[in-house]
Amino acid sequence: MDIQKYLPQIVETIQNAVRIKTVLDTPVEGGPFGKGNKECLEYVLSVADKLGFKTKNLDGYCGYAEVGEGDELVGIIGHLDVVPEGDGWIHPAYSGELVDGEIWGRGTIDDKGPAIISLFAVKALMDDGMKFSKRVRVIFGCNEETGSKCVEHYLEVDDPISYGVSPDSEFPVIFAEKTINNIELKGKSSLGKDVKLVRLDGGIVINAVPDICKFTIDANGKNAEEIAAKIESNLKANDIKSEHKIDGERIDFSVFGKAAHGSIPQCGVNAISYSLDALKDVVNCDFVRIYNTYISTCVHGEKLGCYASDEYGDIAVNVGLCKFENGEYSIKINSRLPFSTDTNTMFNSIKKTLKCENGVEIVLMSDSEGFKIDPNSKMIQVLTSAYRKVTGDVKIEPICTPGGTYAREFSNCVAFGPEMSGYGEMIIHQPNERISLEAIKAIFEIYHTAYGDLINEVSFKK
Repeated sequence: MDIQKYLPQIVETIQNAVRIKTVLDTPVEGGPFGKGNKECLEYVLSVADKLGFKTKNLDGYCGYAEVGEGDELVGIIGHLDVVPEGDGWIHPAYSGELVDGEIWGRGTIDDKGPAIISLFAVKALMDDGMKFSKRVRVIFGCNEETGSKCVEHYLEVDDPISYGVSPDSEFPVIFAEKTINNIELKGKSSLGKDVKLVRLDGGIVINAVPDICKFTIDANGKNAEEIAAKIESNLKANDIKSEHKIDGERIDFSVFGKAAHGSIPQCGVNAISYSLDALKDVVNCDFVRIYNTYISTCVHGEKLGCYASDEYGDIAVNVGLCKFENGEYSIKINSRLPFSTDTNTMFNSIKKTLKCENGVEIVLMSDSEGFKIDPNSKMIQVLTSAYRKVTGDVKIEPICTPGGTYAREFSNCVAFGPEMSGYGEMIIHQPNERISLEAIKAIFEIYHTAYGDLINEVSFKK
């Protein structure tokens, strides 16, 4: 397959989609997730329509491009919404700039780029003259990052898929996804007996390691310069960068960590956790004490009493959002669980650990159960084989991931690409997300091969 026939339009479509900011926003008519998501969905469906697909917009929640006839429905499910851009971009987050062979912008990897490449991979199969004895549907969701309400709506109003993939993770293929939950710890606290913590605010989304946390200190008659120096010294001891400004007795700090996906908190530096660590011998209040006693800078729930592990790794426990203001605190935790435990066990373990802390409320915000498919099944082997055939990497094996994709929302569905080594940095949920033209070519070829085999060689028909 000569990708050069499709590459210019793939690049243009990705660039145009990236230029539409698709973070969760105020609902508009025909756009339950905001104006940007509405416009991007309409744009991508218009491209699909011109390519010869039958398209349908499902009330702005999601939409799809379809080809073929038959009893079975093969789904390729991607998403157009993105996490907020954050700071620290070399090229603007919604520019779609093509620089040195890379398209820059939020969504290039997660997940506008792969969804659009998938659309063109199916178009190439159509141009090959392939007979589609099954319906093939490229689905574009608009709410994957913040609740997957788009998929809930899809399943209420349209046909469930027979089987399929979500191009929203890693190659060669994901055969298992861990359970994901969100838990909030909240309560009331004094500001401090001497030096006071006035406010603290960290994080952008719950499923990312926060790279910035801001807090304000009231010196309350103490030497503000000395207090700021102590906090700065505590941060430097952990090699954490910060900035601060003193205005009388008020001290405003900005603390900088390193962003990472919430599924791999060990790969980031949590600005919230290190901010509170730096305050533990400066501010004497319950919020600071509770955080450092039961969470601290741990990323596997050791101090919360919920540590668990299995052959696929340790539990991942990430504080993605934290706020303290007017004496009230909220700590929001995103976790990825080994198959050796479950949300109920984890929740009860945390309750037991915190039982002596009167006034701490523990709330289960959400729970998404994971799944595991036999790695030797026909579908997994077909997808793995396609990846190996294109890349020549015959040693790589199917993966269990702590990440969560649309695959868990459907039957007989797994995540498939686009992340792989050797094609430039593939950054998600961090600044400077981008995709190289070489990666686009490789992903297109893998998808073109895999989707053809998936349609022709796999069946879940009873």
